[in-house]
Amino acid sequence: MVIGSKVNTVQRVSNHCLKKNLEVFPYYGVPLVEEINVFAPHVLVLCVPIPQDFQCPILQPWILWSEEAIDEETPLVSTPTELYVRLQEVLQI
Repeated sequence: MVIGSKVNTVQRVSNHCLKKNLEVFPYYGVPLVEEINVFAPHVLVLCVPIPQDFQCPILQPWILWSEEAIDEETPLVSTPTELYVRLQEVLQI
């Protein structure tokens, strides 16, 4: 599941995943916990900027995507190659 507030970013990241033949569900905005549970994604890709009201407890593995440097200590990916590597690690494909 690819989550983000910028449509272009969510579409771009979703396309990167599709190129690796992964099943993708793009979500624009802030999903409710129930919505995430319905789709039961194996991994979440959170596209920066993440909506301010995204307070969902994340039980699934997640990857933080940002095309710009941010002042976060959280590891993030910013290229398709880095995304593929992290997806392989998380999904063990």
